[in-house]
Amino acid sequence: MKKFLFVCGGTGGHIFPAVAIAESLKKMGVTDITFAGRKDSMEERLVASNWPYEYITAEPLHRGPFLKNLALPFKLSKSLVRAKSVVKKVNPDVVVATGGYVSLPIVLAAGSLGIPVYLQEQNAVAGVANKVGARYAKTIFVTSEEAAHGFPIEKTRVFGNPVRKLPQADELKRPVEFAEGKKAVFIVGGSQGAAGINAKIEESIKTIAARNDVNVVWQVGVKNVESISSRVGDVPNVAIRGFLNDIYAYMNYADLIISRAGASALAEILAFGKPSILLPYPHATANHQEHNARVVEKAGACLVELDGDPNDLWNKVESLLFDSEKLNKMAIAAKGLGMPDAADQIARVIMEKENA
Repeated sequence: MKKFLFVCGGTGGHIFPAVAIAESLKKMGVTDITFAGRKDSMEERLVASNWPYEYITAEPLHRGPFLKNLALPFKLSKSLVRAKSVVKKVNPDVVVATGGYVSLPIVLAAGSLGIPVYLQEQNAVAGVANKVGARYAKTIFVTSEEAAHGFPIEKTRVFGNPVRKLPQADELKRPVEFAEGKKAVFIVGGSQGAAGINAKIEESIKTIAARNDVNVVWQVGVKNVESISSRVGDVPNVAIRGFLNDIYAYMNYADLIISRAGASALAEILAFGKPSILLPYPHATANHQEHNARVVEKAGACLVELDGDPNDLWNKVESLLFDSEKLNKMAIAAKGLGMPDAADQIARVIMEKENA
C-alpha cells in the first residue's frame, strides 16, 4: 500500500480539505499517512493528535512575480533543506498539498526528488504556492472552471471542495432557537465573528425584531458577544451566540444562511444545498472570497453584498425568505454546485493514477 505525505497549513481552509482527503484514503485502506506542518501552528493543533506529524518551516509568499519571494533567500533555502529532510525521512510514494505558503517547501522538495505530487486548490483564484508548485503536480484538483484557468488544463480536474464528513439530515436535531413554523436564518461569522456582517445586522436589528415570523441565530464571535448583546438588548427572535459546536444542525435547519465566502464555509453551505447571502471578507488575499462568491452567484445559488455596499442585507433576506420559488431555485442550484463526496472522488482519482 502507498505511503502518503500531506502538507497543509496557515488556515482552516487549507487544513480541513487535506484532512478530508486523508480520511477518504484511510477508508480506502491506506494506513501510512503522515502530515507536515509548522510547530505551534493551527495545523499542528488540528492534525497532530490524529496523524503522525513532522515539523517544517515556511515563509509567507508575496503575490505577483515569484522572484519577489526570493527576497529572503536564506530563510527559503533553510525551509527547503528542512523540507527535503522530512521528505527523505518519511519516504512517501505520494505527496498531497492543499495550498498556502506552508505547503510550498514540501512540494518543491518532493518535485525535485521525483515524487508524485497532487495539489488541491480551494479558491476561485489560484494561490501563489499552488501556482508555483503546479509544474511538479501530476494532477491539480480545483473547485470551479474559473479556478481551472490558473493551471495547465491537461493537469486539472474540477471537483467540489473536500469537506469533513457531514452528518445525515436525520442525525441532526432541530436547534431549539429555530421554532417550527417560523422561517430560520443562520448568520455565521466563524469563531472570530465577521465585523462587516455584524455591523449590517446590528443596524437592522429593529426591523428584524419586528418580524415575529422569523427566528435568527447570529454567531457574532466569542469576543463580540458581550458588546453586541449590550448594544442591541434582548431581542426575542434573535439568539446571539459566540461560537457553535453543532454548527451543522443550524445549517441543516436554516432556510437561509448569511456567511463570509471562504472556501470551506462555502463548501459546507453548498453540500447542505442551502440558499445563502454571501459577504466576502474584503481583505482576503487577491480578493479571492469575492471571486468565490461570484462563482456561486453566477450559478444562481446566492446573493452577494460587499461590506462597503450600502446596507441592503436584511432587505435581501426578506426578498428571499418569503419567496418559496426563489428559495427553492437557489437550493437546487446550491445542490448542483455542492459535492459532499469530493474528498472521496479525489482520493479515488489519486489511487487510480498511482496504481495504474
